[in-house]
Amino acid sequence: MSTSASATPIDAAGPIRLLAVDDDPISGTLLFHLASLLGYVATVETDSQHAVDLALESDFDLMLLDLSMPNLDGFAALAQLHGRAAAAQRRPLPVIAVTGYASDEDRLRCLTAGFDEHLAKPVQVSALKATIERVLGKSGAPADTAAVTDADRLRATVDRLGAIRAGDRAFAPTVTESFALRSAQLIDALRTAVAARDAERTARAAQALRASAEFLGATRLASMTAALERDCSAAAWTAAAAQIAPLEHEHQAVLTLLFQAARR
Repeated sequence: MSTSASATPIDAAGPIRLLAVDDDPISGTLLFHLASLLGYVATVETDSQHAVDLALESDFDLMLLDLSMPNLDGFAALAQLHGRAAAAQRRPLPVIAVTGYASDEDRLRCLTAGFDEHLAKPVQVSALKATIERVLGKSGAPADTAAVTDADRLRATVDRLGAIRAGDRAFAPTVTESFALRSAQLIDALRTAVAARDAERTARAAQALRASAEFLGATRLASMTAALERDCSAAAWTAAAAQIAPLEHEHQAVLTLLFQAARR
């Protein structure tokens, strides 16, 4: 997928061009619209190898790179980007890691690997703006990291989408409906894969569901999905099967909150 939009950035003399890389379509679409809310020119790519090629061929100011990418993960993509830029005697593109791994250790690992910054999912518009401004040398205060509930995060996500300019008003319910459809499909896939004791299919479905949940702010659903994935990786299939029903219940709770927020 490749999508772009443009406007005049807040507190910037000219348009800042962002390349956002995330294999999850919901996460990528949200990044696109959050960037657009701030007035940046946003291009979204779902394939990390293609994104590296595009970054070297085009004139972007900054890359937002998800870590959990298939085939070429975020760390490998960053290493390739830096290596190819050095070979071409070019200044490497600044890269912000965008990830659900939000601990101090995760941040340190990213910075040690060469990322310019670390941004935790679910991405808040204020945190996105402040992080981009820090990386590009503009003034920006650290984002507020006060603890909030999943309900607060989900409502805030829908509220941010509702602030999109009039021409994009249909986007907020579209994201809610897209998450409802895709997440239901992923849970069905998880149920089938766990019953078949298929570790590979379980991991793919769990990773996709967790990524979408993290980006929306449904941290409990993301945590439960990660626990299910760990059980499957350890071949604890009985324990994994017992987690399907609670996962479905939490999924329904998330959908209820999302649709209630979208109807306000």
